[in-house]
Amino acid sequence: MLKKNLPAFHVMRNSIIFSVTILLMVSLADQVMGQGGAEQLLREGSRFQAVDDTTDRAAELYQQVMRSYPKSTEAEAAQYFVGGYYSKKFFIIEKRSNVQDWGSMNRAEQELYAYVGRYPNGIYLADAYYSLALIAWRRGYLENARKLWLLMKEAAARDGKVYIYRVTWSPANDDLIQGYCDTNALSDVGLNLLTKYASFDQTVSELTNWARTNCRAPKYNVK
Repeated sequence: MLKKNLPAFHVMRNSIIFSVTILLMVSLADQVMGQGGAEQLLREGSRFQAVDDTTDRAAELYQQVMRSYPKSTEAEAAQYFVGGYYSKKFFIIEKRSNVQDWGSMNRAEQELYAYVGRYPNGIYLADAYYSLALIAWRRGYLENARKLWLLMKEAAARDGKVYIYRVTWSPANDDLIQGYCDTNALSDVGLNLLTKYASFDQTVSELTNWARTNCRAPKYNVK
């Protein structure tokens, strides 16, 4: 009786092994497809943001990355980028229409604080503190800005470079920086300017002048 049951046992065992193998292959394929989907969504959102779109399409795509691929490296980038999008939106509307869209500024703070909370060792940690310091400065909350510059300085050991495209949005090509700044040095400059100027616009001008000289585009992408 035992010998008669052996073929059935082998068939069942082989069937189980085959099923497990298929499941593993499907799982791996889903992971690969998921990574590709996350990258594609992040890239599409960045394209909208790069052309100064203010319809929130970029934010929607970033949020889709975070919802659909929450454990991916793209989700971390999306969390930081969505905060940057809303901050940029505020300055675009302010420059173009002379309207202060505080709802967008509030959302920028919310998303950037969410980033530093979720990713305390993240690759955009110093960048997030830099953006938050500028937001606090624009609001006129100078003491809060000072605390954020100090937090940025503390983050330098974990994130030694801050990328600046422009200090704040501007239609002028002369304001382009497109370079990486040393986190410690940038924090020191921010703290120094905080004690010198009450005007946000003058501060932005001084930061822009400093960044032109001290922030350089790398030969390769470091973030």
